[in-house]
Amino acid sequence: MEPHLQPSHACHPRRGLISIPFPGVLLLTFFLLASVCGCKKSAAPGADSPGASPTGASANASASASSSTAGAAGNAAPSGSLADRLNAVHDEGSSAKSAPIVLPDWKPVSAATSSMAIPLVEGLVQTGVITDQYGDHESVRTIKNVTSKTMDFVLNNELVLRDESTGKIVSGDKNSTQPPKRGSGTRVIDVADLVNAHRLMHYFQIGKTEHFPGSIPLGASTEVINQLRAGQGSQFDFQADPTSTLAAQFQGHAQLIEVQTQWNGHFMYKCTLQRVGTTDLSFPVLVNGVRMELPVLHASCPQGGDDEAHFYFLDQPSNGLLLASVLSSLDARSQIVKIEFPVNGSGAAGKGPTAMEQALADKKKVEIYGIYFDFNSSTIKPESEAVLKQISDILHKNPDWKLSVAGHTDNIGDAGFNQGLSERRAAAVKSALVSEYKIAPDRLTTSGYGASQPIETNSTVEGRARNRRVELQRQ
Repeated sequence: MEPHLQPSHACHPRRGLISIPFPGVLLLTFFLLASVCGCKKSAAPGADSPGASPTGASANASASASSSTAGAAGNAAPSGSLADRLNAVHDEGSSAKSAPIVLPDWKPVSAATSSMAIPLVEGLVQTGVITDQYGDHESVRTIKNVTSKTMDFVLNNELVLRDESTGKIVSGDKNSTQPPKRGSGTRVIDVADLVNAHRLMHYFQIGKTEHFPGSIPLGASTEVINQLRAGQGSQFDFQADPTSTLAAQFQGHAQLIEVQTQWNGHFMYKCTLQRVGTTDLSFPVLVNGVRMELPVLHASCPQGGDDEAHFYFLDQPSNGLLLASVLSSLDARSQIVKIEFPVNGSGAAGKGPTAMEQALADKKKVEIYGIYFDFNSSTIKPESEAVLKQISDILHKNPDWKLSVAGHTDNIGDAGFNQGLSERRAAAVKSALVSEYKIAPDRLTTSGYGASQPIETNSTVEGRARNRRVELQRQ
């Protein structure tokens, strides 16, 4: 029996932990995020290594991170150290109350907000994060196989699993005996639904290609965005957690199923989505390796009682990507930290070859964000191929160039571990360029700096994403 990926509703403050592994099914959620699985308070990062065992056991071998569009720490308090915020997770066995969910402190749009259009094209890549006491777990989603009628939306993530009896991480961590268990799910999107669908189907089954006509998995349709822009309410359904609702049915806890409707056999929340305020907010994100602020439209959706869902859609009717969400009922927040798409007709994600090559020609440092690594690991993810090929093409075009490759991390975790990790990641980039792209090894030197050279604050999820980078410079 395979373990299931613990999705968003696992650490509901009123439900406690419901965890039933369903045979052959692993669930990924696109944007709804959980706190640390097992709902136990853990030691602060820093003094302990990133692989330190959490306090308490999770139910079954449940995943410590949800595969979602990326999220910040679920129970982040409005103040306090980063360690304090990352430790503000539910203690299921005590009466202690978690800190209330805090809406992002993003400012209204200004002259600094970018007007760049984000195209919904083949090769569009979004990176999201869920944060726990071990750091930021990144998941990657990519648009593929675009035609006039359909496109594929592929979600990839690694699953960090804990042992039921000891609470220790057994896969996906530097101290584990097993490599990460990878999860990938594909959703076929009908292009017509991008125009007028009012349903968000964000849960994926690993290893499956699914198709739900009348819904989209990546945000809001043109019709929904335009209704919100006009100050109108928009009827909106979004998928409830299949694991907890099925578990509640199985255990006879009908009162735990907090849903209002069903659609094609799926439990759905149903509400009238309303815009919050009349002005867009500036959303911080890396776009093709450059820090930008994009306009987002903030909308809220009551879920009953005091529960509310907050959605932050890219205010672009042709591509209303869901860039962040906050759910008060789950103490969960999700966030996209990086967006990449093809530029200059190159068909590659990340910085365009012309910009990268010119910067290297000028012997400037080039920050590379399109190289993805497994969590707390130097293993390069397959989604890195496009950027690695860009680098190799430049080196083949300029055979006399030699490059230095430097690795950098954020500051979550032990400083010694981060130093070694940055060195191993730089070495892994060199190894890939040498073995897969036939670059002579003497043309590349490597170094690592751990968290010693941040270029942005480590107190925000987007700041840490920018600090986790590889830098290239021509020697």
